[in-house]
Amino acid sequence: MKNFIKGDKIIWFIVILLWMISLIAVFSSGSFLARGGSSGIEKTNVLFEQLKSIAMGCAALLFCYFLNIGVYRKVAPIAFGISLLMLLMLFVPGLRAETNGAVRGLKIAGRTLQVFEFVKVGTVLFIAWVIEKYSDNMDRFKDYFLKLLMWILIVCILIVPNSFSSALLIAVVSFMIMYFMEIKGTHLLLTIGGAVALVGLLFGLYHLTLGLFGEKANEVGIFNRLATVENRIKSFASSDSDTTLDLSKLTPAQLAKIDNENRQSENAKIAIAEGGIFGKGAGHSTQRFTLSMAFSDFIFSIIVEEYGLIGGILVIALYLIFLFRCISIARKCTAPFSQALVLGLAFLITTQAFLHILVNVRLLPITGHTLPLISHGGTAYLVLSGAVGMILSVSRTIDKQLEEQKKVDLIDEDEQTVIKENDDDEQDNN
Repeated sequence: MKNFIKGDKIIWFIVILLWMISLIAVFSSGSFLARGGSSGIEKTNVLFEQLKSIAMGCAALLFCYFLNIGVYRKVAPIAFGISLLMLLMLFVPGLRAETNGAVRGLKIAGRTLQVFEFVKVGTVLFIAWVIEKYSDNMDRFKDYFLKLLMWILIVCILIVPNSFSSALLIAVVSFMIMYFMEIKGTHLLLTIGGAVALVGLLFGLYHLTLGLFGEKANEVGIFNRLATVENRIKSFASSDSDTTLDLSKLTPAQLAKIDNENRQSENAKIAIAEGGIFGKGAGHSTQRFTLSMAFSDFIFSIIVEEYGLIGGILVIALYLIFLFRCISIARKCTAPFSQALVLGLAFLITTQAFLHILVNVRLLPITGHTLPLISHGGTAYLVLSGAVGMILSVSRTIDKQLEEQKKVDLIDEDEQTVIKENDDDEQDNN
């Protein structure tokens, strides 16, 4: 096993621990799915389904772990091209799968494939590839825009009509990669200014259309998401007794969605408050019966309710240690592609984790992001486990290079010792 598993041992341990937490937490929080048996789902079904997701995630991790870093370098532009194609396919009526008013998946062979999960990793791969290939040819903003920024912008524009928060996550992670890979500062400042102006333009156009056409504006895909974002922010910033929400311009479906989100957010807050320091104990959560998304979007609140502040701090610590270990791996990388890839995937996983946690503790409006490697899921679990496998692949390559260097150093030392001994013998003979 020692020769079979290489790479950062601490990351291996963290991933296995997250898998174990996932199995326990999803089994406990899945009571909403199984309650009353009306849905025909048993608790054991929830358990076996998550076991299946973890097994698939493990397989994806090992597959990506054993691939050479050179493979990722070659497939990066291809993976990004496939990601763009999948985003375009979301606009084809016969292929897209709609959930909660948003289209985020493709119907393939009777199953739903969550496109955004693949796009996140595909974008990180592409950014790493571009930075290595064109790092010396992006001094001018025009070159930077055409070779890198334009493609990130296209991805975000294609995602916004169905998930503003996912587009924002990809934009933030992309910016973090470019910042730490030392893209020219003036380029990054112009990027920030342009992004703020573009978002302001979108919301301005939405309100103009809303003023001209009223409720019909909300029937347009991109405006529907902007309305959702705006109302989530207003709902988050408003107290229960003093709301600033203008509900008169919303459709019945939007009103029902806001009501459901507010209820879930309140129940999550109750779950965390009731958890205390040590929690209620495994399987003793009460809010799992009322939180419809307890097993995914609000699983952190259930963990805190059952295992208390201690359990919550443990989960946060695991993600922080994971990030620091990835930064340590990136610092050892000699190739820009490997360094950008490790940093990008680490930022993606930890940023999504803390978005989830901050939403659960009501420090951010609802975003709908799951807790990586813990929340219930198929596509997300598969893709993010594969992302960890890529990080471990880079770590394995570094360890192999260090071992080979040590062997070379030992051979050099032996040669120097032999030379010295020969010189000593010649001096004795003389």
